[in-house]
Amino acid sequence: MKISFVVVNPDYFISHRLDLATNLAKLHDVHVITNLENAPESKIQDIEERGISLHHLSSRNGSFDIFGYLKYIFNLKNLIHLQKFDYVFYVTLEMSTLGALINNFLKIKKSYFLITGIGPFFYTKKFKYALNRFIQKIIFLLLRFKSNYLFIFQNNDDQRIFTDKKFCQYEMSTVIQGNGVDTNHFKYRKREVESKITFLFASKLIYSKGIIEFINASKKIAEQYQDIKFYVAGNYDPTNPDTISAKDFEKIKTSNQIEYKGFIETNKMRDCLYASSVLVLPSYGEGLPKVALEASATGLPLILSNVSGCRDCLIEGKNGLLVEAKNSNAIEIAMKKFINQKELINIYGKFSSEFMETNFSLTIITQKFIDLLKE
Repeated sequence: MKISFVVVNPDYFISHRLDLATNLAKLHDVHVITNLENAPESKIQDIEERGISLHHLSSRNGSFDIFGYLKYIFNLKNLIHLQKFDYVFYVTLEMSTLGALINNFLKIKKSYFLITGIGPFFYTKKFKYALNRFIQKIIFLLLRFKSNYLFIFQNNDDQRIFTDKKFCQYEMSTVIQGNGVDTNHFKYRKREVESKITFLFASKLIYSKGIIEFINASKKIAEQYQDIKFYVAGNYDPTNPDTISAKDFEKIKTSNQIEYKGFIETNKMRDCLYASSVLVLPSYGEGLPKVALEASATGLPLILSNVSGCRDCLIEGKNGLLVEAKNSNAIEIAMKKFINQKELINIYGKFSSEFMETNFSLTIITQKFIDLLKE
């Protein structure tokens, strides 16, 4: 069968979908539609060497540029029609919205809408975001005149929200928890807890990931303990409307307590995880945090917010601790538990690895996607 993933850029595909697509390419003809304009030749070659074909599609100009949207939709529809794909996976909520509209004008076996998370602006009351949700709902409602589609969510909470708000019908949706973690690469490793404990925050430097709360908690811990280290690894993108301020970013880079690692390439993330003791991701909401699953596979215990997506990665008191979102004091208390009971790092870490292997391994998740294509 001829399958295509539609993603905004190749970096996102490489970091979140490449391993899954590689496994699918062993059985099917797999393609990726994305913007290749600034993609390094080495990355393009790496994807193609895995048996995956690439198709360039120029990005839009501006988030709310109606003419840019129409041109993008038209070009995407024509590309899918020309290539005669059997199945198309539209990745992210925004791309799924465009795919739902295109699906009305295509003759393919099935369209899959991968809702990787509803994002920090889903509940925002600002007019432009409210209008965007209204348009999304209308487009998704039009799908009810078709039957060749399926919504795929990464957690049960997002599925419930979408069905409760009538964005989709429950029977036209399913949950597949993530894209799978390659446990041959992210292998379990016991941590040396007698050395300095290191707390790692690894994500985009945006407010909704809880970076400010992590910073505030780290400062309080640093005032009380002398032998604790704090790492921040993540990309700073000033074009993102949710990104932290330039002032906050400068504080992170110049902090005496926190070591800023910068953006970590996908192939180097494993070493960053091995150099850490506990992963902290106090996000306001997730689809399913990939870094938490990778951290689990290597044997890291987790401190995560008690929110959608994060809850799926963690069993309280078994492989980590859940904390209240937007609460730096709660993060501080959770950190102290690992500092004062160092033995928990490897006890939780071992369970963390086993829990990930049983529920989120690449083998398990790939099989779920293979089964979808048989239906």
